[in-house]
Amino acid sequence: MPPYSQRNKVPTIQKLGEELAQRLNLQKSDASKAASGKDSEKIAAAKAASRRRVIDPTTKNEVLIQDVDGSFEQAIRRPKITVPNPDGLATGDGEAYRQTLDDLAPPEADPNRTKEYLQHSKNKEVLSYPLPIADLKAAFYALEGAAQQITILVLVVIVSLNSMFVGGWKGLISSLFAGVIVACGIHLWLRNIQENANAVNWDSERRRATAATESLLPESVEWMNSLVGIVWNLINPEMFAAVADTLEDVMQASVPPALIQNVRVSSIGLGDQAFKILSLRSLPSAEEETDAKHKAAGKEPTAEEKAKKAEQRKLEGEDVEGAKYYNLEMSFAYHAIPAKGVIGKAKNLHLEVVFYLGVQGLVGIPLPIFVELNGIIGTVRLRFQLTPNPPFLKNLTFTFMGLPKIDASAVPLTSKGINVLNLPLISGFVNSSIAAALDVYVAPKSLIMDMSKMLQGDAVKKETDAMGLIYIKLKRAEGIAAQDKSGKSDPFITLAFSQFGKPVYCTRIIEQDLNPIWNEQTCLLIYQDQLTAGERLSVELWDSDMVSADDVVGKVSFDLRELIKNYSNRIEERVDELKDDKGETLPGKLYWDIGMFPRSQFKESMRSDGKNVALPKEIRDRPEFQDDKGTVTTQQEIDVTTTPPDPSLPSGICSLLIHEVENLEIERPSGSFGSYKPWTPAQITGENTDEEADDLPSSYCTILQNDDLVFKTRTKVKSSNPIFNAQTERFVRDWRSSIFTVTCRNSVHREHDPILGAVTIRLSEVLQTSSQSTAIYALDGGMGYGRIMISVLFRSVDLKLPPNLLGWDLGSVEVLGENVTAEDPTGVLAGTKIVLNTDVGKGAISKNWVNKSKQSASWDLKYIKEGTNELHKHRVIVPVRRRYQAPLRLEFFSSNSRHPTAYAVYWLSDLVDNTVTELTLPVYKADKANSKSLTQNYLTDVNKERNDIEAAKIGTVKLTVRFKMGMDNTHYQWVKTNDEHETYESWQCSVAEGYRTRIVKRETPKPIQDLVNQGRLDGASSIVSSNPADDMKDEDEHSPVRIPRGAPGFEKEIDDPPTDPHDERSKEFGQELTQYASSFTSIISDDASSLGVQEDLTDSEIEDEELKKRRQNQDKKAAKADLYRKQRGIMNIKAVRHLKFGKDEVKILGHKIKGRFSMKGREPGVETEL
Repeated sequence: MPPYSQRNKVPTIQKLGEELAQRLNLQKSDASKAASGKDSEKIAAAKAASRRRVIDPTTKNEVLIQDVDGSFEQAIRRPKITVPNPDGLATGDGEAYRQTLDDLAPPEADPNRTKEYLQHSKNKEVLSYPLPIADLKAAFYALEGAAQQITILVLVVIVSLNSMFVGGWKGLISSLFAGVIVACGIHLWLRNIQENANAVNWDSERRRATAATESLLPESVEWMNSLVGIVWNLINPEMFAAVADTLEDVMQASVPPALIQNVRVSSIGLGDQAFKILSLRSLPSAEEETDAKHKAAGKEPTAEEKAKKAEQRKLEGEDVEGAKYYNLEMSFAYHAIPAKGVIGKAKNLHLEVVFYLGVQGLVGIPLPIFVELNGIIGTVRLRFQLTPNPPFLKNLTFTFMGLPKIDASAVPLTSKGINVLNLPLISGFVNSSIAAALDVYVAPKSLIMDMSKMLQGDAVKKETDAMGLIYIKLKRAEGIAAQDKSGKSDPFITLAFSQFGKPVYCTRIIEQDLNPIWNEQTCLLIYQDQLTAGERLSVELWDSDMVSADDVVGKVSFDLRELIKNYSNRIEERVDELKDDKGETLPGKLYWDIGMFPRSQFKESMRSDGKNVALPKEIRDRPEFQDDKGTVTTQQEIDVTTTPPDPSLPSGICSLLIHEVENLEIERPSGSFGSYKPWTPAQITGENTDEEADDLPSSYCTILQNDDLVFKTRTKVKSSNPIFNAQTERFVRDWRSSIFTVTCRNSVHREHDPILGAVTIRLSEVLQTSSQSTAIYALDGGMGYGRIMISVLFRSVDLKLPPNLLGWDLGSVEVLGENVTAEDPTGVLAGTKIVLNTDVGKGAISKNWVNKSKQSASWDLKYIKEGTNELHKHRVIVPVRRRYQAPLRLEFFSSNSRHPTAYAVYWLSDLVDNTVTELTLPVYKADKANSKSLTQNYLTDVNKERNDIEAAKIGTVKLTVRFKMGMDNTHYQWVKTNDEHETYESWQCSVAEGYRTRIVKRETPKPIQDLVNQGRLDGASSIVSSNPADDMKDEDEHSPVRIPRGAPGFEKEIDDPPTDPHDERSKEFGQELTQYASSFTSIISDDASSLGVQEDLTDSEIEDEELKKRRQNQDKKAAKADLYRKQRGIMNIKAVRHLKFGKDEVKILGHKIKGRFSMKGREPGVETEL
């Protein structure tokens, strides 16, 4: 089954209840109308009302399905079959014959022409299909005898007549010769009649068999039940571990947290009683049925109809060349054997479930339950995709034709065995959990399994689920309607898909504005099932309210299939009028860009051997040291396992799949256990051998992308080998600088969940010779041990972002250089304190650092250079959370004012990561209302773009800044929730264990650098052409789309470009322009190897005594945090951990209360499977 993710969530009983409620609304209404009738009429009316028409995902026909409501025992012991009456049998052939059989088939068989009989009844001779048109066997025998007699008679007559009238031996010979010729001719003529009759007869039989196969009449399969009964006792119950794991996930996601905090399925038993197959029948596809109808009508489908069908099947992934498809429907049932006692009940299909009663995070008491499956009955349809290559079966699609009926009983387990007391509440919960797990595959929903991989034992993922991405740039809105009493609005935009409804992106809020300017860019992943379901992208404009619900200002939406057709591989500028839900026009227009970009093709010139270059050459070729590539059969699989990512296309889709954790256990930090014994180990050593125990961790995993929490798995209770099978797919701006941190934690009560271990995965390290990696990593840095299996897959897209859009969202702004200077003819800025604000933090430049003059001021940063190291005693560094939505706001405070007297703004989206940038910013003086418009709208020239903002320019400020990717210690001021606390702690863990430093560099792996140096990356085609004209032609046809940079990184150079070619600024400016004017094969260069940050230097590398003491204090705090993270020192005492948890929860509660009275958008949360 596919991994759980944000899009493929764990099914819950609550979701099942909502769907069943919708299905039963009509049923209840119809039953109430029939209240005055007989019971049989009520039941018939209710059943008729619960039926629903859906599209069968296997045949693509519209079918009528109904949730199963039958008897398990009757289905097993007295199975029935619908039989046509003798006078109602189908006659004729072709389409009319098939249509008649469809009318006689269940579940909508004509009761006047059919009856139900027991399948094994000896009192009724079942005749579902007529015999061939005529039984000519006896006629053929008679004809052959007559032909022989006629031949002999003709021969005798000719010879006799010749002897009577001619005579002589010559006449005798000629008469014999003539008689033989005539007799042979008569014999061949009669034989030809026989053969033609036989051919017509069997041709009629073939047409009848074809029509019968395509009809809906089922077939009894007792031979298969005998086989299943034999094989059932040979099956290892461990094969159903995935089923038990799924059921555990459903139960855990569905339990009320106020009563039950966790659920664990400890074991599964198959028993002796096997499932029984009631019937099988072959089904035609919608295309085959339509073709048959066209042929019967004497016309062929049009080319447009054929193209539409082909496009639909292609969208569903059925475009494999040479593949054939076979559809099958199967009805099945199971009924338990009546039994008592432990041994008797163990002979039936059963589960052992443990419920942990109590309050989440406070206390949990285990309650073991024995669950026995009493019965199940249902119908499933299968679609087999058959291919000419072994193992001949590729994809298998299955769907339930209505929700199967399930009956399970639950009894508590005691020390003396199974209790006879049945627990109806838990039994109902288990029944609902099984139903919820099955309901996600009820038509029109289905599950597609790659059987070729499963049969060959291949669990390695070689293609992303996302087929591409949508690039969207939200520029601005104009003339929107006022929603507040002030005559203004507080607008923000969300992007959402209509099927899910939950926003996938949200812009910042611009307060009190009717013409907001966002200038935000994002990329959304697009999936195959969204196209199949006719999904629509909705761009919704909202007005944020502090207390009441947000108001909808307007929206724009369109079909994703139209997006692919009209905007594939290009970016289109759009201006759309806002509309309401009914499609009526509302005030306002939205200015935005959109484009769709599929996965790029691999370059054959970059292909490698796919081996791990990190291994020594002596063992690199040995198979036991190679990464698991699974079974590689297709060209696409060969490419993904042997071709590394393209550095000229750094943006793309990354899939991260957590398979399982092996030998997971908790470190015992309390020293030796029990009394000391000489010559014995002080602690227990070796790997844990228990799969389940009370002292094992209840683990879950979190995934950080570029230090931002993006995914959290479900909790696996008390297990040393938890199987997660959870994945997330994320948009990656630049794979050369991307870092994923996987942290495994233990879910505990009344304290922060401790880290068991963490893994840091740099894409540039694991993807050196291929675009896919599956490896086992050791969990380290926490208070546990274990090995985690993780798969990483990256696919580039044909979209080339400018350098400023290739960075991280989360990072820090450093103020560098010797000083910050301000030109101020009015003298307002002299002696002020500068506060640098971002979206989540602030930093200050003290007024005590200023050196005043008549028309300018300078704030000294106490710059020191020691060798190659550049240090600052006055260190200014500000944390950033959402860099591509936030500006750097400089607020100037005078000594006698609590409010800023002046403002300067620079948008961080225009900075290039890890690049020192000199900024010369205008400083404006504005009141509180205008200052919001000034600092929240993306403005490059206030007077030209917004003449309604009253802001006077009073001077300029010049400073040198650098955006540093990744977290640092300043981000602790951002921590306000448990998720943010876990994120910060995971970053501390990865830095403390030496997996990374405080600065992240863009680095291209050496094997790929060698390819670049060899010139093997030129061109977009799979093979590099030696003809320059061909290269230019390929560039025109296959060039990735380049997005121009919205604003320069050096404002001063744009206003006053340097004329001296030897000026360092001139070189930087020229390089900046070259990055936009260069061909699409240009590669953004790596960061310098000497790039560093002051906080990464050790105290031995620093000469200044003051800075050396700061570094030593930093090391002490880091060592203390590392000690506490591993629950050593004072944190080894449980009561202290409880007090720390309580204190932090009070702080979090305060932040929540404060957040209730502030405006916030509809931001997407952390992805989960629940």
